[in-house]
Amino acid sequence: MRVDGFWLGLARLGRQGVDVWRLAQRAGGWAELRAGGAWLWRELGLDAVQRCVLDTAPHVDTFGVAVTADDAAYPSLLAGVPGAPPVLFVEGDLQALHTPGVAVVGTRNCTRYGASIAHDLGAGLAAGGVCVVSGLARGIDAAAHRGALSRGRTVAVLAHGLGHTAPANHVVLRQQILAAGGAMVTEWPDDMGPRPHLFPPRNRWIAGLAHCTVLVEAPVKSGAMHTVHATQELERPIHVVPGQVGNAACAGSNRVLRDEAFALLDVDVFVDDMCGSLRHRDGWLSALFAGATLDEVAKLRGGSVAELIDELQTMEALGRVVRLPGRRYASA
Repeated sequence: MRVDGFWLGLARLGRQGVDVWRLAQRAGGWAELRAGGAWLWRELGLDAVQRCVLDTAPHVDTFGVAVTADDAAYPSLLAGVPGAPPVLFVEGDLQALHTPGVAVVGTRNCTRYGASIAHDLGAGLAAGGVCVVSGLARGIDAAAHRGALSRGRTVAVLAHGLGHTAPANHVVLRQQILAAGGAMVTEWPDDMGPRPHLFPPRNRWIAGLAHCTVLVEAPVKSGAMHTVHATQELERPIHVVPGQVGNAACAGSNRVLRDEAFALLDVDVFVDDMCGSLRHRDGWLSALFAGATLDEVAKLRGGSVAELIDELQTMEALGRVVRLPGRRYASA
């Protein structure tokens, strides 16, 4: 699949701190932003170098699917995250990105107990129709993915392009995830290899794709802690599995539990509560977040489009939804 350079240019500007989603909103939409060209970009405040980046970024090819911010397939939960990538490269089933998700994260150097809990969480959530989101890393991530594989879908967010697998010995796990109807997701073109500085933003997108985050085990300095901090910034729930006192692998997660999180004390109770709450969200609201048009959502909800827009404006004022370019909405 060929990916237009315009989207790669937007992605580059986003990494430089430009709020490209706000640019599109001010322009009237993504199509308008593109069609406006250099004149509009200058009016929107982009300097000469930034306009050049947007105008000259090369096209790239991907063996997966490129999901751009103007596409209904773009996950609405992530669209509401500040700085979200304007283009995602996806291998696998796009529907996995629209299945209610829970992030399960933790340390690579986990205990057997932690791996067992992560596996049970993954299996229980997947059996209840919830998509497990994690990072394909060793330890807790892999255990959560493998647990989910036994019962349903799981999504792996990568810190590299689709042309790579890290760690390399997770090639089989990756194939199993895809075969089970899951997906690989990344903000990077296929040929980008793993780099240390790519992991913190990857951890942020894990949080962005999930309704809540479960931290199983993590030391004080851990990539999983980046996911926790991102979840806190998004004001989404954090659940922590209490760890062994004095074990360095649990020091960070226990600190989060002490400060501002829910204690996950029973896997079955948590799974039942989470699957029930996500499964029973208003159908029309779920359809809206999944990219349905306002006309389609109004039919599901009952009433006119004007009445729907009035309700959405109220929900936006209350901080329940975020309005996006192109008459789309995301969960706040």
